[in-house]
Amino acid sequence: MRNTLHKLAMKLGNNPKLALIKMIQGGLLFAFGVLMLMVANQVLTTSLTQEIIALFGLILAGCGLLWMLVGYLSMSILRIYHMIKKKD
Repeated sequence: MRNTLHKLAMKLGNNPKLALIKMIQGGLLFAFGVLMLMVANQVLTTSLTQEIIALFGLILAGCGLLWMLVGYLSMSILRIYHMIKKKD
């Protein structure tokens, strides 16, 4: 288990360009989810459809937040871990 986590951390911390792309994608997904929540709240009338769209927007925003967090951690903490643990 520890070896698997170590390999994953080394892989994620090795590519800062990919981490930045993940962070941007997560931010866009989060923004789209929040936009869906706002549209469901302001534009749609109170109905089951409004609630389903709001739930879908909330799920998208949550997924975007997690994806952005993975990108951020890959850029910062895992990059430092990679520099400390890499073999010269």
